[in-house]
Amino acid sequence: MSDQLTQPDTAQLFRSVRAARSWMQNGIAKLEATPAPGCVTLKPGIGTPPVFMLPGAAGSILQIAPLAGAMTVPMPVYAIKPRGMERGETPCENLAEMAEHAIGVIKRVRPQGPYLLIGYSAGGLVALEVARQLSAAGDDVRLVVLLDTYPSRETWPLLCHLEILARQSLRAMRAIGRMALRQAVDDVARRLRSLLQYLAASGLRLVTPPAVIAEGSDAASRRVHLATYNAGEAYRPSRYAGRVVFIQPEFVPNLEPRAPHRVWSRFLSDLAIRRVPGSHLGMLDEGAVAAAAEISRCLDEALA
Repeated sequence: MSDQLTQPDTAQLFRSVRAARSWMQNGIAKLEATPAPGCVTLKPGIGTPPVFMLPGAAGSILQIAPLAGAMTVPMPVYAIKPRGMERGETPCENLAEMAEHAIGVIKRVRPQGPYLLIGYSAGGLVALEVARQLSAAGDDVRLVVLLDTYPSRETWPLLCHLEILARQSLRAMRAIGRMALRQAVDDVARRLRSLLQYLAASGLRLVTPPAVIAEGSDAASRRVHLATYNAGEAYRPSRYAGRVVFIQPEFVPNLEPRAPHRVWSRFLSDLAIRRVPGSHLGMLDEGAVAAAAEISRCLDEALA
């Protein structure tokens, strides 16, 4: 879950929110009336089944609006608002509760399956838990799309950590070899701090992990972000046999896996990896059209 494990720059995070607002204000699209409490229409359409999207940790519907609007599927695309975004609401405390809340909203819109679910970043964990609960109840979940979503680093296999650390070590040696002595000493100290923080996030408590800086445009969004982060860190996915597609951006941060199946194969029986241009945040902004095209293909295949 990328936005629960590394803190994105606030300006970058809300660049796509500003893009969405501009996208709406320019008359290209608008958020439609809600079909049920807690549900917002991002793209109107005809036919069934509709597509349900779950936003990232900060709970921003606007952030995912450009991506939804660029999708070419004929059916409507809805967003599920996390509990806690409205005044007086308390955020859910764990992923199971978040999924139960989302299912309640989904069922008011569409009582029977099949269901198509998309989750961006931390929202992908919620989407996966929604799929698990719906499937356990006998509902037909046709597809789950994870948009650059990972569980807590504590669940990653040892081989995955070793690959990341080996890659970082080689990069560090090449960089340090070109530095003056004083600069090299400072760089080694910085890299050691980063290593200890990575190991702490991976479950090896050599140091106290840095405090989470909750991102959000308002207090409600920051509360939801912090609650989702904590819930995601505590979440341990159960084995899921349904169809899942992982959308991976071409730009992968240094401390994330190059091969998502190494993290997810122990939890997911039917996993496909699709790659799109851009970055984790870029999928929602300048890369939204390309990402939406790939998602639309995945949905068409699932319904074929």
